[in-house]
Amino acid sequence: MNLIIVPLLILKISLVSSIVFSVPHQLASLFKMEEQLVDRLNMATEFYKSKTLDLYLQTCEPRFKQLPAFSDLEQVDESEYLSKVLVDLVGNPIHVYSLMDRLVMQLPVVRKELEEHLGNDNITESIRTLVEEIEMPEEMDFEGVTQALARIQFAYRLDPVQLAGGKIKDTQTEGRLSVKQMMNIAERRLSGAQPMRPAIGKEYALAIEWAEGALSLVESIEDDKHTEKSITRFLQRARLEHNNNWRSPLGQRGNFPNEEFFVRRIENNPELTTGKDLRSEEKIFLGEETENGPLKQGYNIHDFYSLCRGEKVRHSHAPSNPMCRLTTKDNPYFFLAPLKLEILSEQPLLHLYHEVLTDGEIDVMTTRILSQLKAATVQDAGVSNGGGAKVSNERTQSSGWIWDQEDDLLYKLSKKTGKFAEMETTRPEEEMAPGVDWRFVESEAWQMGLYGPGGHYLPHFDAFDINLMPPDVWSTNGLWVGSRIATVMFYLSDLVGGRTAFPKMGLAATPRKGTAVFWYNLHRNGNRDDLSLHGACPTALGIKWVSNKWIREGSQIWKMPCARNDS
Repeated sequence: MNLIIVPLLILKISLVSSIVFSVPHQLASLFKMEEQLVDRLNMATEFYKSKTLDLYLQTCEPRFKQLPAFSDLEQVDESEYLSKVLVDLVGNPIHVYSLMDRLVMQLPVVRKELEEHLGNDNITESIRTLVEEIEMPEEMDFEGVTQALARIQFAYRLDPVQLAGGKIKDTQTEGRLSVKQMMNIAERRLSGAQPMRPAIGKEYALAIEWAEGALSLVESIEDDKHTEKSITRFLQRARLEHNNNWRSPLGQRGNFPNEEFFVRRIENNPELTTGKDLRSEEKIFLGEETENGPLKQGYNIHDFYSLCRGEKVRHSHAPSNPMCRLTTKDNPYFFLAPLKLEILSEQPLLHLYHEVLTDGEIDVMTTRILSQLKAATVQDAGVSNGGGAKVSNERTQSSGWIWDQEDDLLYKLSKKTGKFAEMETTRPEEEMAPGVDWRFVESEAWQMGLYGPGGHYLPHFDAFDINLMPPDVWSTNGLWVGSRIATVMFYLSDLVGGRTAFPKMGLAATPRKGTAVFWYNLHRNGNRDDLSLHGACPTALGIKWVSNKWIREGSQIWKMPCARNDS
């Protein structure tokens, strides 16, 4: 997995209020801070003995096996080390979950004990200084990473026991989850207090899968009858609630089974049916069931997650044979270096351009945005003028904006984008001069997105709802800018998971560093293309950098003239 060198700027991000778990660079800063924290806690063990303190230090061990502390490494500068933190620790959902568990749940107890027994000595004062100088995670962050781990397990059909042992898909890591941590995930999913996505309630099925995994670990590894009885009682309650509230999936393919319900009720005669058994039955059911009911979220969740896993779905716009070719687009710009085009679909158009970005372009984009990253939002339909935004677990990433005027290389990249998209994407050169107000007409500024572990964006449209057009569809001087006619999404990193899935096309694009995916959001008559619905699959391992260039319709009048009829 390629490293992206990250400058020391990540430690200088201003401490603004945000959702820490969805901002990878803030997580990197927390991992770095914890190294100093652990040094102080180890010093405290010389004066004070405590099970709570020992547990904190014990749960830190996997992260240091994955990546030793900076002070223990030789011939590694800090920028290179922080890049490793992003990939090896921040990019691992198990390590991030454990970090949030320690900082949100364990550390307050440890600090209270130390202050009671050591008073305001140098150790407690230095710990206080450390945590006050950085934005610390809160309960909502712990819930966020809990959802992220459960989302990865559900989306990619992973075994909770293997996850607890550090295995993420086909990669073995040093991350570890304790029985207590697995049960925390199970309890939060059963509570229904914060469902993982809209339109669902208590996630009985997920809770049962995680609790059954915890029980198997207790039975095989730990000789703890009290914990075993406690988990057994939890499972009895969860199974009863599941069966009492169960919704049949017959005629409901696309909605059920899901995070809430298995394919059928749980039976205990002649022997107990486990969640793993029922998920296996689910695969058979989904392969045979054909009837779809009204889709609760406007798309088929089974198709979406199948595409995330790289599986084929029944209805696909993929060509019968793979289609890859070199093309110049009849543009002299590409005569010496033709584009490497992969056609995912011809109608509607969905194209992948491989190796279209240089490392230099990637470096400029990722370094310029660092200080601006914050938790991303979705459009708030409750605001009538279309300009509202809200933070939602429908989208868990950090984002920010950079403009062509900020670097000549960005302006050149916008021009290159317009050439292979065959659309207008840049302002006239005279508007690039210093002192000229920055504004977008042909296309928007670059939206940079960074997904951490479990980061995702449920299926959505890039084009605006005709009833919720934002104010910027018109420029300040009354020029029609229009909606987002097309999207060019650049992938800036390699990772595991994180595909861009189009559930209504039955297709998905796989992220590869330097690749761009291109599609239209509007028909030629200006109506939104329903097939352009797409979502970001959960990032399983690694971090996912993307950059969106949204092209507006108003300036495409000569490139994309309106059609009289449009199917």
